[in-house]
Amino acid sequence: MPMENEPLLKFWTLIYSTIREIWQIVEPRIEDAALRLDIPIELYYYSELGLDTFSIEEFQKRDPFTNPEQFERLFARLDVKGWIEPIPDGKYQVTQRARNAARQIIQAGDRYLSSFKPHSGLDLPRLAALLKQIVMANGAEREPPAKWAISRRFRVAEKDSPPMVQVREYLLDIFAYRDDSHLAAARPHFNEAGIVWIVLGSLIGGTDVTAQQIAEKMEFRGYEAFDYQIALDAAVEVGWAELTEEPGMYRPTAQGRELREQVERLTDEYFFRPWSVMTGDELDELYTQLTKLHDQLIEFKKMK
Repeated sequence: MPMENEPLLKFWTLIYSTIREIWQIVEPRIEDAALRLDIPIELYYYSELGLDTFSIEEFQKRDPFTNPEQFERLFARLDVKGWIEPIPDGKYQVTQRARNAARQIIQAGDRYLSSFKPHSGLDLPRLAALLKQIVMANGAEREPPAKWAISRRFRVAEKDSPPMVQVREYLLDIFAYRDDSHLAAARPHFNEAGIVWIVLGSLIGGTDVTAQQIAEKMEFRGYEAFDYQIALDAAVEVGWAELTEEPGMYRPTAQGRELREQVERLTDEYFFRPWSVMTGDELDELYTQLTKLHDQLIEFKKMK
């Protein structure tokens, strides 16, 4: 990673932590609205992958790590209920009714988020303006990375939305560009075998692990322990992992660790390249404002 980008590394941790705080605040309200209005919550979860057309191929452009059979089951459920309609080439057209429904439940979360009152020098319009600079620069940046995630995600905030809602939207735009950056850096190493990549990530997470432990930790991915065992065997074959002295337990090799570090460095290089549009003073201001937002969201969450 270029030396000039090193001071920026602290930003991604702060941005992601702030997004997680926002999710914890809005998602209970989104889930309540979905239940009350009989709207599939998956329309919210998969809105980040776009609400134009659905297909396994399209979903795997941003999420190559989830079992595609899980997507197939989702498509079947949504098709039966009329939320999506089959079209040629294995795709489904998302209906306008579905887009309206997704917007409705996401706005339920945004209404609650709009009750957040900034204080102690937190300037939400200014923060939104700073984040917008980065979002616009991401869109104008040369490839790689390809801009699938930022071009596809379903946006709800508008020009007249409250500043906090605009901040949320810009943060998720930046989150999408992080995914674009990571996949551009990582995909050449795993191609279609995303499960092998998440296995390597689990091994590097700290302790030695088994296929069963990965399956339990990654239950939301939709794979079984035997799937992870096959992936672990593949990781051993390519030199990313090795068996420990304990039967069935694996750890990363030096080659596997170096590969992950190499991909993270390239991810950061892609991700931060557009940030050159920001001056040093703007970056300092952005970090200060983001830190205040993060800390005040924690306070807000505790109060409600």
